Amino acid sequence: MSAEPKEAAEEVLAGQPGPTARRWLGPTALVIFVLFAIDSYLVVNNRVLPFDVPVARVIQQLSWGPVVYPMQLINSIAGYWQMLAGAVVVVAMFIFNRRAGWLMLIGSISSLLDNILKLVISRPRPTVDLVHILTPASGFSYPSGHAVFFTWLSFMTAVSVAPRIRPVYRPLLWLLAALVIVLTCLARVWAGDHWPSDVMGGVLLGIGWSAFVLWLPERWLPSPSLSWFRGRARPTS
Repeated sequence: MSAEPKEAAEEVLAGQPGPTARRWLGPTALVIFVLFAIDSYLVVNNRVLPFDVPVARVIQQLSWGPVVYPMQLINSIAGYWQMLAGAVVVVAMFIFNRRAGWLMLIGSISSLLDNILKLVISRPRPTVDLVHILTPASGFSYPSGHAVFFTWLSFMTAVSVAPRIRPVYRPLLWLLAALVIVLTCLARVWAGDHWPSDVMGGVLLGIGWSAFVLWLPERWLPSPSLSWFRGRARPTS
């Protein structure tokens, strides 16, 4: 039993979650959603959480050097550009591998959940009296749409691509996915568009939903081959 968590993690990192991984993915998704609910509760009941301003000011005061360029790029992918980028990746995955395309498409639902929650919670964005605003943004603040988007996009892309590459390259794939997520969180706080609690909520929502998608049994997903459709078309006796 002690080897199960390691085996489950190996299955996920290989992009091939089996019965062992699914025994852990369900509870993992539930725990993450509980953490997201706690973060949401604190945000609803407090305009600014105790760590928001100090952490945001530290991030804004640090000299990021050339890291600023990828952060600016991430911040620029918003609105319709973000929708277009997501659609392009999903379509590319469908061409690359039909199963990967379906995983990506279902994973993208997290961005829809993000927009609904933004309207329900209606948290104002950071103001100039508390932090420096580099790129003013409209709309509400919680959870961070960028954090949700780039979390599910990076995580689900890594899961989808992992089975198609050599095992030796998989650590680099996951390191790149983690790097994109971290840079996104830093970029949104650095620009003054979100509080740290916003990006934390976004990452929790993106990771939790991705874990839930991977927990779904394979038989619930359309097969990569046309045999699934032919099987559905056959009359049952």
